[in-house]
Amino acid sequence: MNIFNDSSDSEVEPFSEDLIPSSARLEACITETDFDGLLFPPLKLHEDLARGCGGMIWQAGTTLAKYVLRNYDSEKLVGKRIVELGAGGGLVGLAMASKFRDAGDMKLWITDQEPMMELMKRNTELNELTNKVKVGLLNWGEPIPASIARAPIDIILAADCVYFEPAFPLLEQTLVELVEKDTLVLFCYKKRRRADIRFMKAISKRLNVTQIKDFQGFEESSKESIFLSAIPLPFAAFSHS
Repeated sequence: MNIFNDSSDSEVEPFSEDLIPSSARLEACITETDFDGLLFPPLKLHEDLARGCGGMIWQAGTTLAKYVLRNYDSEKLVGKRIVELGAGGGLVGLAMASKFRDAGDMKLWITDQEPMMELMKRNTELNELTNKVKVGLLNWGEPIPASIARAPIDIILAADCVYFEPAFPLLEQTLVELVEKDTLVLFCYKKRRRADIRFMKAISKRLNVTQIKDFQGFEESSKESIFLSAIPLPFAAFSHS
Protein backbone atom coordinates (compact mmCIF):
# COMPACT_ATOMS: atom_id res chain seq x y z
CA MET A 1 0.00 0.00 0.00
CA ASN A 2 1.31 3.44 -0.91
CA ILE A 3 0.75 5.39 2.30
CA PHE A 4 2.47 8.44 0.83
CA ASN A 5 -0.05 9.15 -1.95
CA ASP A 6 2.89 9.68 -4.29
CA SER A 7 1.33 9.81 -7.75
CA SER A 8 3.31 12.60 -9.34
CA ASP A 9 5.85 11.84 -12.08
CA SER A 10 7.78 15.07 -11.66
CA GLU A 11 10.94 15.19 -9.62
CA VAL A 12 10.18 18.54 -8.04
CA GLU A 13 6.85 20.27 -7.73
CA PRO A 14 6.73 24.06 -7.31
CA PHE A 15 6.05 25.44 -3.86
CA SER A 16 2.28 25.63 -3.58
CA GLU A 17 0.81 29.11 -3.64
CA ASP A 18 -1.54 28.15 -0.81
CA LEU A 19 1.40 28.49 1.57
CA ILE A 20 1.44 32.20 0.79
CA PRO A 21 -1.67 33.81 2.35
CA SER A 22 -3.70 36.23 0.28
CA SER A 23 -3.58 39.88 1.22
CA ALA A 24 -7.00 39.45 2.82
CA ARG A 25 -5.42 37.24 5.48
CA LEU A 26 -2.49 39.53 6.27
CA GLU A 27 -4.31 41.80 8.71
CA ALA A 28 -3.98 40.75 12.35
CA CYS A 29 -7.26 39.68 13.92
CA ILE A 30 -8.85 37.47 16.56
CA THR A 31 -10.60 34.39 15.19
CA GLU A 32 -13.05 32.14 17.03
CA THR A 33 -13.61 28.49 16.13
CA ASP A 34 -15.64 25.70 17.72
CA PHE A 35 -14.37 23.08 15.26
CA ASP A 36 -17.83 22.34 13.85
CA GLY A 37 -19.47 22.26 17.26
CA LEU A 38 -16.83 20.09 18.96
CA LEU A 39 -15.61 22.75 21.41
CA PHE A 40 -17.51 25.01 23.77
CA PRO A 41 -16.74 27.72 24.51
CA PRO A 42 -15.07 28.35 21.14
CA LEU A 43 -11.31 28.73 20.97
CA LYS A 44 -10.08 32.28 20.39
CA LEU A 45 -6.86 32.84 18.49
CA HIS A 46 -4.86 35.90 17.59
CA GLU A 47 -3.89 35.47 13.95
CA ASP A 48 -0.89 37.57 13.00
CA LEU A 49 1.56 36.86 10.18
CA ALA A 50 4.00 39.57 11.26
CA ARG A 51 6.44 37.00 12.69
CA GLY A 52 5.92 34.20 10.21
CA CYS A 53 3.42 31.91 8.48
CA GLY A 54 2.82 30.03 11.74
CA GLY A 55 0.75 33.00 12.86
CA MET A 56 -2.43 31.90 11.09
CA ILE A 57 -4.75 28.90 11.17
CA TRP A 58 -3.92 26.25 8.60
CA GLN A 59 -6.23 23.48 7.43
CA ALA A 60 -3.99 20.63 8.61
CA GLY A 61 -4.13 22.07 12.12
CA THR A 62 -7.91 22.22 12.02
CA THR A 63 -8.06 18.63 10.76
CA LEU A 64 -5.81 17.37 13.55
CA ALA A 65 -7.66 19.36 16.20
CA LYS A 66 -11.02 17.91 15.12
CA TYR A 67 -9.57 14.41 15.17
CA VAL A 68 -8.24 14.84 18.69
CA LEU A 69 -11.45 16.41 19.98
CA ARG A 70 -13.55 13.58 18.56
CA ASN A 71 -11.38 10.70 19.76
CA TYR A 72 -9.98 11.67 23.14
CA ASP A 73 -11.72 11.96 26.48
CA SER A 74 -10.48 13.41 29.76
CA GLU A 75 -10.22 10.05 31.47
CA LYS A 76 -7.72 8.77 28.91
CA LEU A 77 -5.60 11.92 29.29
CA VAL A 78 -5.10 11.83 33.06
CA GLY A 79 -1.40 12.14 33.79
CA LYS A 80 -0.38 12.32 30.12
CA ARG A 81 2.58 14.42 28.98
CA ILE A 82 1.78 16.07 25.64
CA VAL A 83 3.91 18.23 23.34
CA GLU A 84 2.85 20.12 20.24
CA LEU A 85 5.71 20.76 17.82
CA GLY A 86 5.71 23.75 15.48
CA ALA A 87 2.57 25.00 17.19
CA GLY A 88 2.45 28.43 15.54
CA GLY A 89 -0.39 30.14 17.40
CA GLY A 90 -1.09 26.96 19.38
CA LEU A 91 -4.31 25.86 17.69
CA VAL A 92 -4.18 22.10 18.31
CA GLY A 93 -2.67 22.09 21.78
CA LEU A 94 -4.93 24.86 23.05
CA ALA A 95 -8.03 23.16 21.64
CA MET A 96 -7.03 19.96 23.42
CA ALA A 97 -6.32 21.76 26.70
CA SER A 98 -9.61 23.66 26.53
CA LYS A 99 -11.73 20.60 25.78
CA PHE A 100 -10.12 18.46 28.45
CA ARG A 101 -9.54 20.96 31.25
CA ASP A 102 -10.61 18.38 33.81
CA ALA A 103 -8.00 15.78 32.83
CA GLY A 104 -6.12 15.53 36.11
CA ASP A 105 -2.35 16.04 36.09
CA MET A 106 -2.22 16.38 32.29
CA LYS A 107 0.89 18.31 31.26
CA LEU A 108 0.77 20.00 27.86
CA TRP A 109 3.38 22.11 26.09
CA ILE A 110 2.91 24.13 22.91
CA THR A 111 6.31 24.78 21.34
CA ASP A 112 7.83 26.61 18.42
CA GLN A 113 10.71 28.92 17.56
CA GLU A 114 11.34 32.31 19.13
CA PRO A 115 9.24 34.36 16.64
CA MET A 116 6.09 32.47 17.68
CA MET A 117 6.62 32.65 21.46
CA GLU A 118 4.72 35.88 22.05
CA LEU A 119 1.76 34.76 19.91
CA MET A 120 1.52 31.42 21.73
CA LYS A 121 1.57 33.23 25.09
CA ARG A 122 -1.13 35.67 23.98
CA ASN A 123 -3.37 32.88 22.80
CA THR A 124 -2.86 30.87 25.97
CA GLU A 125 -3.86 33.90 28.04
CA LEU A 126 -6.77 34.74 25.73
CA ASN A 127 -8.31 31.32 26.42
CA GLU A 128 -7.49 31.40 30.17
CA LEU A 129 -5.29 28.33 29.88
CA THR A 130 -2.11 29.56 31.53
CA ASN A 131 -2.61 27.08 34.35
CA LYS A 132 -3.05 24.20 31.88
CA VAL A 133 -0.59 24.92 29.08
CA LYS A 134 3.14 25.62 29.12
CA VAL A 135 4.60 27.69 26.28
CA GLY A 136 8.08 26.51 25.34
CA LEU A 137 10.92 27.28 22.96
CA LEU A 138 11.87 24.17 21.00
CA ASN A 139 14.12 24.50 17.97
CA TRP A 140 14.16 21.33 15.92
CA GLY A 141 17.57 19.71 15.78
CA GLU A 142 18.70 21.30 19.06
CA PRO A 143 18.69 19.69 22.53
CA ILE A 144 15.22 19.06 23.91
CA PRO A 145 14.39 21.48 26.77
CA ALA A 146 15.02 19.87 30.16
CA SER A 147 11.42 20.38 31.32
CA ILE A 148 10.21 18.26 28.42
CA ALA A 149 13.05 15.75 28.31
CA ARG A 150 13.00 14.84 32.01
CA ALA A 151 10.32 12.18 31.45
CA PRO A 152 8.90 10.31 28.45
CA ILE A 153 6.36 12.10 26.27
CA ASP A 154 3.07 10.25 25.84
CA ILE A 155 1.63 12.18 22.89
CA ILE A 156 3.26 14.41 20.28
CA LEU A 157 1.09 16.65 18.10
CA ALA A 158 2.44 18.00 14.82
CA ALA A 159 0.29 19.86 12.28
CA ASP A 160 1.60 21.38 9.05
CA CYS A 161 5.20 21.03 10.13
CA VAL A 162 6.17 19.82 6.65
CA TYR A 163 6.53 22.89 4.42
CA PHE A 164 10.14 24.14 4.63
CA GLU A 165 12.51 21.56 3.15
CA PRO A 166 15.76 22.69 4.85
CA ALA A 167 14.10 22.01 8.23
CA PHE A 168 13.10 18.43 7.38
CA PRO A 169 16.26 16.76 8.76
CA LEU A 170 15.94 18.82 11.94
CA LEU A 171 12.29 17.82 12.41
CA GLU A 172 13.22 14.19 11.81
CA GLN A 173 15.99 14.41 14.42
CA THR A 174 13.67 15.93 17.00
CA LEU A 175 10.95 13.35 16.41
CA VAL A 176 13.40 10.48 16.74
CA GLU A 177 14.77 11.94 19.97
CA LEU A 178 11.32 12.43 21.49
CA VAL A 179 9.71 9.15 20.48
CA GLU A 180 10.07 6.32 22.94
CA LYS A 181 8.49 2.89 23.15
CA ASP A 182 5.03 4.09 24.23
CA THR A 183 4.99 7.53 22.56
CA LEU A 184 2.18 8.28 20.13
CA VAL A 185 2.71 10.90 17.43
CA LEU A 186 -0.24 12.41 15.58
CA PHE A 187 1.16 13.99 12.43
CA CYS A 188 -1.03 15.90 9.99
CA TYR A 189 0.32 17.63 6.90
CA LYS A 190 -0.68 19.03 3.54
CA LYS A 191 1.25 17.60 0.60
CA ARG A 192 2.49 20.54 -1.41
CA ARG A 193 5.42 19.07 -3.32
CA ARG A 194 7.50 15.94 -3.80
CA ALA A 195 9.88 16.95 -1.01
CA ASP A 196 7.06 16.41 1.50
CA ILE A 197 6.72 12.81 0.33
CA ARG A 198 10.48 12.30 0.58
CA PHE A 199 10.32 13.46 4.19
CA MET A 200 7.56 11.00 5.03
CA LYS A 201 9.51 8.20 3.38
CA ALA A 202 12.64 9.16 5.31
CA ILE A 203 10.90 9.26 8.69
CA SER A 204 9.20 5.95 7.91
CA LYS A 205 12.61 4.30 7.71
CA ARG A 206 13.23 5.24 11.35
CA LEU A 207 9.74 5.18 12.88
CA ASN A 208 6.64 3.12 12.25
CA VAL A 209 4.27 5.38 10.30
CA THR A 210 0.63 4.38 9.84
CA GLN A 211 -1.70 6.50 7.74
CA ILE A 212 -5.07 7.04 9.44
CA LYS A 213 -8.10 6.79 7.18
CA ASP A 214 -10.93 5.87 9.54
CA PHE A 215 -11.88 9.36 10.65
CA GLN A 216 -14.73 11.72 9.91
CA GLY A 217 -13.70 14.04 7.10
CA PHE A 218 -11.10 11.70 5.58
CA GLU A 219 -12.40 11.98 2.02
CA GLU A 220 -12.65 15.76 2.16
CA SER A 221 -9.16 16.03 3.63
CA SER A 222 -7.71 13.73 0.98
CA LYS A 223 -9.16 15.90 -1.78
CA GLU A 224 -7.24 18.81 -0.26
CA SER A 225 -4.05 16.68 -0.08
CA ILE A 226 -4.18 16.67 3.72
CA PHE A 227 -3.05 13.44 5.35
CA LEU A 228 -3.06 12.21 8.93
CA SER A 229 -0.62 9.64 10.28
CA ALA A 230 0.16 8.01 13.59
CA ILE A 231 3.61 7.03 14.85
CA PRO A 232 4.06 4.32 16.01
CA LEU A 233 0.58 3.11 17.03
CA PRO A 234 -2.81 3.53 15.38
CA PHE A 235 -4.72 6.25 17.22
CA ALA A 236 -7.64 3.85 17.67
CA ALA A 237 -5.73 2.47 20.65
CA PHE A 238 -6.54 5.71 22.45
CA SER A 239 -10.10 6.25 21.25
CA HIS A 240 -13.29 5.64 23.11
CA SER A 241 -13.88 2.04 24.04
